[in-house]
Amino acid sequence: MHSKSSDLDLAPIPLVDNHCHLFHATFKPHDLPSLFSMSLNDMPADQVRQTLVFRRLMRELALLLQLAGASDAALMSRRAALMAADYGRWVRGLFQDANIRCLIVDTGYQPADQSLQEFEELVPADVYYMFRIESRLDDLWQQFNNKTLTLEDIEEKYDRELEMHIAGSRTVALKSIIGYRTGIEIQPVERRRLKQGPPAEKAFRDYFFLRTLEKAAQSGLPVQIHASFGESNIDVRRNHPAMLKWVFDQPAFRGVPMVIVHGGYPHCFEAGYLASVYPNVYVDFSEMNPFVPLGFKKGLRDIFDMCPFNKILYGSDGFVVPEIHWLAARMARAAMADLLASLVEDGLFDIDSAFTVAKMVFEENAVALYRLPAPGAAEKVKTAGREA
Repeated sequence: MHSKSSDLDLAPIPLVDNHCHLFHATFKPHDLPSLFSMSLNDMPADQVRQTLVFRRLMRELALLLQLAGASDAALMSRRAALMAADYGRWVRGLFQDANIRCLIVDTGYQPADQSLQEFEELVPADVYYMFRIESRLDDLWQQFNNKTLTLEDIEEKYDRELEMHIAGSRTVALKSIIGYRTGIEIQPVERRRLKQGPPAEKAFRDYFFLRTLEKAAQSGLPVQIHASFGESNIDVRRNHPAMLKWVFDQPAFRGVPMVIVHGGYPHCFEAGYLASVYPNVYVDFSEMNPFVPLGFKKGLRDIFDMCPFNKILYGSDGFVVPEIHWLAARMARAAMADLLASLVEDGLFDIDSAFTVAKMVFEENAVALYRLPAPGAAEKVKTAGREA
């Protein structure tokens, strides 16, 4: 018997998006093609439109809007009209189509600048947050480097803010993008070295990254670590997931759940391998999904090769507009169905086991790791004063 991806309808499985960002809570016109570029440079629109991810977006929009064969301009015009007419209805339709149950939002990246309360009221899903430590450390580094604050001052300020976020009822994880700053080859730093005066930036950031892990060990919160490609201001040579091995080997941190974010792409096998040999290491596949349509399929296979199924996490890395969250969900379901169908065909497991694995990746693993309550049980609390 031959299995096809069409035999695996994964649409009924709710998604927990364990890594994403805010999008606008009210309709705002955007140059949609530019949002699908990883470049911080002013890329020509004709170049961005001729990428696989943008072509996939146009195809999925045509299916959603039932406008097969329509031009890009016609699709974007129809989308804009629907959003302008009833933005809330548009967002609800996307989330319903993608069956997105829950978002875990990194508020440290806010190209969509609005209150968390407005976002929560708009989104038809439970919303939780992760605290990005660099949203505080970037400023503290400048003050330390300029000698306007002592090390003791910085430790006190940082610890106080970190503990405030850890205590927050809606904070379910911490996150670091140290890879964007000085790379993820973390090294031990003696405190007395920092006491002697402003060191190299790497020593400062390594010291506070490890300090964060110490706090996480006390609180039990997972820590997400960017270990992949990214926007054009990142040095991919300093973001290979294997560079985290020293951190994973430290006995003091073995009780800290750590998530290799973005699958370590393009080094997905290595990320999956690390999760297979360290009990506290997990792998998420956001960013490669949806921004690398061909590589995502290969990366997902590479992760599956060794990573325990109950340590793989779905994510979108969506931002600014809700279509990125939606597109990632559609792409992930299709890629997962293809992969699982091939594994069934190869005799590695049966259809029931395939559905079991899909439920783990799309929902159950995140619920267990972040200790999320039952669907819809999140209290919609006021968020005044909690913006990161």
